[in-house]
Amino acid sequence: MAEGKRPGGLTALAVLNFVFGGLGALGVLALLALLTAASAVVNAASDGAVGVTSAPGAGIVYGLIALSIVQIILMIVSGVGYLKQKKFLGRTLGNVYAVVSILGSILGVVLAKMGFGFSNIIGLVYPILTLFLLNVTFKDDFVN
Repeated sequence: MAEGKRPGGLTALAVLNFVFGGLGALGVLALLALLTAASAVVNAASDGAVGVTSAPGAGIVYGLIALSIVQIILMIVSGVGYLKQKKFLGRTLGNVYAVVSILGSILGVVLAKMGFGFSNIIGLVYPILTLFLLNVTFKDDFVN
């Protein structure tokens, strides 16, 4: 491939990273707002009441949110790397995103007992596809 000529598939992968990263950021913000509202309700209900406590496993939820934030940052930064065809920003961080995302999906199912649904399938398919594309299809397209 001629230097400076970016494959259309790599551009599409970058756009998907930006879209999924943006949607993920909106989802995290909405979840944080929901958790804040739920915490306020629990605190209001616990004033003078015996036996009302916060939800169990809140640490797990906040840990998964932190992991989601890391995934979102990796997605967006690697998307920029795809556009610029940078080996570290694109290929390396894209691979790191994929591995972290797969581990996050597994942790979400195992630790949070969320069950295995459609969102988990998407959470596994896109990172696996990313790993394949970066290491097979586009491996020689990262020039610098």
